Amino acid sequence: AQYTVRPKVMLNTPYNDSWFMPSVRSYAVQLIADAGAEYIYSQNKSHQSTPISLEQALLLASAADVWINVGNIASLAQLKSENPRFATIPAVTSGRVYNNTKRTNNAGGSDFWESAVVNPDVVLRDLVAILHPELNLVSEELTYYKRIE
Repeated sequence: AQYTVRPKVMLNTPYNDSWFMPSVRSYAVQLIADAGAEYIYSQNKSHQSTPISLEQALLLASAADVWINVGNIASLAQLKSENPRFATIPAVTSGRVYNNTKRTNNAGGSDFWESAVVNPDVVLRDLVAILHPELNLVSEELTYYKRIE
């Protein structure tokens, strides 16, 4: 499909003092492109994630429309407490932060890491709904992702 708007997407959260950014060749980034969006860190053309500084990541996040795959973050309050500078990121202020933790088991494990790999069409449907609100796809229909509030 052709989209008139291609939102910019930030991925992940910091781990220790680094923020690992996937390669443009990664599965996640390919799904973002297929969903009609633009990955914010197109510089990584290697075959693996690369660490960037927190400062560089904050600059990238400030230019993103949507922030997804935020690790073990369950709320915007928790995200802001991790780093107060996150509070001013546009995706946070506009409420466009999503995590792939909608389906969890009793032990707290995410079904995303179990079944999403064999259901890329379902992940893609979730991402299209998240990245293109103009299509009016209902958030309750998301399977793997949920909006962080």
